[in-house]
Amino acid sequence: MKPTLSLFLTIAMMALVVAPAGAGQATPFVQSAHYGFSGVITKIESGMLFVKTDTSLQARVISPTKAERVGLYDAKIGETVNMLVDSGNVLMDVSRTDQFFPEHHFVAGRLHYTDPLWGAIQLSTPEGPASFDVDPLAGSKLSTLQEGTPVTIELDADNVMVDIHWDR
Repeated sequence: MKPTLSLFLTIAMMALVVAPAGAGQATPFVQSAHYGFSGVITKIESGMLFVKTDTSLQARVISPTKAERVGLYDAKIGETVNMLVDSGNVLMDVSRTDQFFPEHHFVAGRLHYTDPLWGAIQLSTPEGPASFDVDPLAGSKLSTLQEGTPVTIELDADNVMVDIHWDR
């Protein structure tokens, strides 16, 4: 990974610190095209976590798959979580307030293949082909991309693509 990209990512992740639950109302922040904020789990139904924020009209929903992948398989009602969304307000990552967001990293290359159901992506990189699973919430971003498009994908701590960037 390029040193400047690694430095940018480190700075971006350090900016994701949100005030602890007992410290009063957390102030939202904007970092690049990502937006982080806190919310409280108000309901758990069929494994779905319903999270209410101070500014939301309705609860955000975290799927059982996402909750398990990010370590919230034992979440409780009343627990506060930090959420990270992209510029389209799509949930990218979530963590407990006592944890930092796991480190994200970036891989650049040319789009080689996307699964028709948006479950996987393959890039041609200088190091060779690289394949990654795609988070279901990020999959729709693949619909307009053509093979050969230069892209940079953002991967979470589990090496799952949570965002994709390309020149428009």
